[in-house]
Amino acid sequence: MRPALLCIDMQEHFRDGMAAAVVGRLNNLIDVCRRLHITIIFTQHGHPLLDPEAEERSSVLVRWWGADGSIRHGSHAWQLLPELHVKPGEDPIISTKQTYDAFQGTELLELLQKHDCDTLVIGGVMTNLCCETTARSSFTKNFEVLFLSDGTATASKEMHDASLLNLSYGFARVLTCAEAEQELKRSCSGGDPPA
Repeated sequence: MRPALLCIDMQEHFRDGMAAAVVGRLNNLIDVCRRLHITIIFTQHGHPLLDPEAEERSSVLVRWWGADGSIRHGSHAWQLLPELHVKPGEDPIISTKQTYDAFQGTELLELLQKHDCDTLVIGGVMTNLCCETTARSSFTKNFEVLFLSDGTATASKEMHDASLLNLSYGFARVLTCAEAEQELKRSCSGGDPPA
């Protein structure tokens, strides 16, 4: 296994009720990945134009959520949580993400290929939107996917649980952050992960 940890959209916009609930566990896993020299990538979701009336100039996602439900690129809501263990200049931060899929219109695939990764460990927000969409996209691009059940969050327990069920059926191995940590340590020490 040649893993990368992908921390999706841990931004101020999602702090209350979502990102704040998982940032501690993600930080622990980020620290473990750093010690194991595992690639860590962060994404920031945002839009340069929040005018849902200007359909030819705004994205379908902005038209869906409206200007109030969308994140303007560069705004306070767009900023990564300050308590997130990011090392700017050292960790890749994909700040061009404008849709649910972290691969779409970004350099994510090239970064993963550059680091020779074959496995993505996915955490962040929102479980059922950006995290699930990126997990499915990862699988279709032939990456193994480890999806963090307690390292992702969304607006309701029902949506969170539905995503975990769907992903575990055909796209990802769903693990807690502690289980993922143990698997990453085994993998990096040359041990085989559990079947």
